[in-house]
Amino acid sequence: MSDIKTIDGVDSHPDWSQVPAHAHHVFLCTGPRCTQRGALQLWKTLRRHLLEHQRIETPGGVLLTRTHCQFPCNLGPIVTVYPQRCWYGVHNKDDVQRLVVGHLVGGEVVEDLLIKAHP
Repeated sequence: MSDIKTIDGVDSHPDWSQVPAHAHHVFLCTGPRCTQRGALQLWKTLRRHLLEHQRIETPGGVLLTRTHCQFPCNLGPIVTVYPQRCWYGVHNKDDVQRLVVGHLVGGEVVEDLLIKAHP
């Protein structure tokens, strides 16, 4: 028997009422300018690398979310990592791999990808 029920015409499951276990919430911009700079392909790369490291929606892992514009568009595609509040500019698959291995697996900020805030 399935736990999925329909409430107000929408499928519902008890697990969908809880925040998934995670250590990092990662947002990748898929707004128009980041998309023109390859964000959708980088999304696939990011998800694949997180799966390879068993970091998708697991305790100690990553809750991955696509967003619309996060700014600063000229430095994108933009990835933000919480709770550390790190903003990264990722421009290719290598940048994504280094972000996953360095920050999301290794726990270290990837300084050369970090977008510095103006004082």
